[in-house]
Amino acid sequence: ENPVNLTNPQNLSYLIYTSGSTGRPKGVAMIHRALVNLIDWQTKDSRLDPGAKTLQFTSLSFDVSFQEMFSTFCVGAPLVLIDETERRDAYSLLKVIDEQRIERLFLPFVALRFLAEAAEQKQIYPESLREIVSAGEPLRLTECVRQLFRRCGDCALENQYGPSESHISSAFCLDGGPDQWPELPAIGKPVA
Repeated sequence: ENPVNLTNPQNLSYLIYTSGSTGRPKGVAMIHRALVNLIDWQTKDSRLDPGAKTLQFTSLSFDVSFQEMFSTFCVGAPLVLIDETERRDAYSLLKVIDEQRIERLFLPFVALRFLAEAAEQKQIYPESLREIVSAGEPLRLTECVRQLFRRCGDCALENQYGPSESHISSAFCLDGGPDQWPELPAIGKPVA
């Protein structure tokens, strides 16, 4: 028989340490309630079909890895894994995204910028991409990033923001023509 589930919303899911950018690093205890709420919102807010492939880009030591994995698992979609070489090399990463027909990425701005620059240099623009979520640092729309979205077709860019204590607290979706997007997008409205 399956064991009885004794988990409740206040139980600890994980403990993560902040970088200390606002002072001393500290441990943040993330409970099930906050994470279930996040994943529920993410799965309802996504513009993707339920079977869309997501790339597991984020290292397991960062909280966004939870969002990548569980927003994918909860809709029964495939999660594509990469090795450290592919994660660190923008050309290799671009090749994986294109060959594996990845539809969703979670990337901090610096990785998005490197990916966009590699796409421009190699003239590879994965048409499968439908949603790129950026979080963890301020999003800036450089010309290379705009070109990536012009050439990838119908791909939205979502700017997410949140302190470690709440994981993601607000989101702002940029879709339509990237030439109309502001250089420094807003952090958006509170998530559910």
